[in-house]
Amino acid sequence: MDLLRRLKIAGFLYFCNHFVMKVPVYSFRHWYLKRVCGIKIGHDSSIHMNCFITGAKIRIGDNTVINRQCYLDGRVSLTIGNNVNVSHQVLIQTLTHDPQSPDFSCIEGPVKIEDHVWIGTRAIILPGVTIGEGAVVGAGGVVTRDVPPYSIVAGSPARVIKERTRQLRYETRYFPFFDTDIQ
Repeated sequence: MDLLRRLKIAGFLYFCNHFVMKVPVYSFRHWYLKRVCGIKIGHDSSIHMNCFITGAKIRIGDNTVINRQCYLDGRVSLTIGNNVNVSHQVLIQTLTHDPQSPDFSCIEGPVKIEDHVWIGTRAIILPGVTIGEGAVVGAGGVVTRDVPPYSIVAGSPARVIKERTRQLRYETRYFPFFDTDIQ
């Protein structure tokens, strides 16, 4: 990728993260993310204030909530399904580094989060992971490998601790005012 193109993309993302994501109007933030950054955002989904977005390979389904101060890494494919709740300060990474590499080379992998997943506050999702339908990641969990559908995982690294009911009927829709939890 040539220098001018990289600078243009970096400029759009810089403006997005330091200005647009601080605007308390969902429609403006979503317009910018869709039209300028090329991110796909489904019907009745919400990306809250002060999230940090990098890359444009992000696809978000319908009725999905990305809460405040989340990090969405779209440098490699990041797919988030329908009716997903991503709690505050969650980090989702599609690219990291190999600690054993003498050249500090990159490790990359797409992240897929299937429908009706709930990711708890301050969880970390690492590259190349799929979180199965209906799964729950406990607060602070570090997901290093795939999570089976309808399982509840917690810890570092995250491990299955329980099964979740399969009778999930809810639709997630959460648009609080400004940077609060008041709807």
